[in-house]
Parts: sequence; C-alpha cells; structure tokens
Amino acid sequence: MPTAPHPVLVLRHGESTANVEGLIASAPGPRTLVEVGLTERGREQARAASAVARRAGLGTDTVIITSDFARARQTAELFATGLGAGAPLLDQRLRERDFGIHDGGPHTAYDGIWAVDLARGEHTDEVESVQHVADRTLAVLERADAAARCAPVVLVAHGDVLQILLALAAGMDPHDHRKQPPLGNAELRAVGNARPPLSSRS
Repeated sequence: MPTAPHPVLVLRHGESTANVEGLIASAPGPRTLVEVGLTERGREQARAASAVARRAGLGTDTVIITSDFARARQTAELFATGLGAGAPLLDQRLRERDFGIHDGGPHTAYDGIWAVDLARGEHTDEVESVQHVADRTLAVLERADAAARCAPVVLVAHGDVLQILLALAAGMDPHDHRKQPPLGNAELRAVGNARPPLSSRS
C-alpha cells in the first residue's frame, strides 16, 4: 500500500471532437496524436477542473502526468496552467485502450467490448486485453506513488484506461471496471490505496 503523504488523482480528458461525433479514437497515429483534440466545451471543462483542484488544496507543486494523445495532452496543459503548475509529463502508457477493429467506428461498440470484459472472455476483434491495460497502468501508478512522496500527482488519460486503473486501486478485479462509477469528461477523482504492493507486481 502506498505510504506517500500526497494524493494521487486521475483526470479524464475534457470533451473531444470524437466524443461529439460518437466515434472511437484509440490507435496511435496522426488522428489521435494531433487531430482529435478538445472542443471549446472540453477546454472550459479542463479549466473548471483546475479550479476544483485548487479548492481541494492542489497547487503549483502538483506533478501532472498525461497520455500523449491530443485530447488528454490539451486537457493536461490547460489544467496545469490553471494550477500554475509545471508542464505536464508525457507517458505513453496512459494512452487510450486500443479498441482494435472498432477504432474509427461508432462508440456503440463499447457495450459489447465491456460485456466480454465482464465475462472474462477473450477478445477476437484485436481489442487490447484488460490485463494488458492493467499492467501498464500499474506501472504508471508506481511512477505516481514515487512522485507523490514529494507532491500531489494527477494522471490525465482516457475513459477505459482510468476505469481499469481505478478498479485496481479499489482492490477490484480489473475486468469489473465498469462497476466503478464512469468518469465524466474532465472529472477529477482520487485514486484508492488498495492496489497491489510493488512486491507483487510483475
């Protein structure tokens, strides 16, 4: 269990153009890294999140670690500016879950994917496994725990990645990630302390 004196929190990206269009954007490339950014509403949400964070006691010393996908990176930059914090640190392990053949398609595919997750089934549509996402998010949490010895940490990322991370931090099987209350756009939430100790992580 983490012993750091400062909190680790997660922040989902603000409303993106893909959210508005109802499309999945998960494969690394020009679309996700550059083109699919925040809407004006998403920018306002990111700024509002920094105000929430300030009221909760976060300040200029906050360490912000973000996915390098445009919508998360832009959220992190606006959030950092609002706090007066340093530039966000990029970590590719916080990228959105790879939704395989569903990338670029309608977000209605999520329900079927999550049903397979819950049933502990095997994805046959090139979707990244829950376990693989869990492994990379636990590695990021190790980085965050180390940084939180000195300052608060905020991890900025995407819906499925953060749902799985929060499930792990709550001591849940990550396949049950949708049993966690879904994160809204630009929602800030504290990470629990029930995640596996470092000695048990592969």
